Amino acid sequence: MFKKSFLFAAIIASMFAMAQVSFAADVKCGANKAEPDAECAATKMVCILAMDPPVCKAPLAQGAACKRDKVCASNKCEKAAGQEKGVCK
Repeated sequence: MFKKSFLFAAIIASMFAMAQVSFAADVKCGANKAEPDAECAATKMVCILAMDPPVCKAPLAQGAACKRDKVCASNKCEKAAGQEKGVCK
C-alpha cells in the first residue's frame, strides 16, 4: 500500500513540475501596439498576436494562423479580403 501511495505522490509532483515549466516558457507580449515584438526581443522570437493571449514564439511554419508577415518563417502572411487573421505561406 505504501508503494502505491508513494508512486502516486511522485507522479502528481512530476506532473505539477512539468506544468510549471511549460507555463513559464510562454512570455506575454503585445502590450505595446506600436511595437508588439518589444517583449520578445531578448529571446529572438516574435509576438504571435493571433494567439489569445498573445505570446512570444519562434517564427511560424507554413499553414499556421497569423496576423502579420513578420511572424511567419517565410515572412508572408496571406489574408483573405476583410479578414483579420490569415495563414503563413
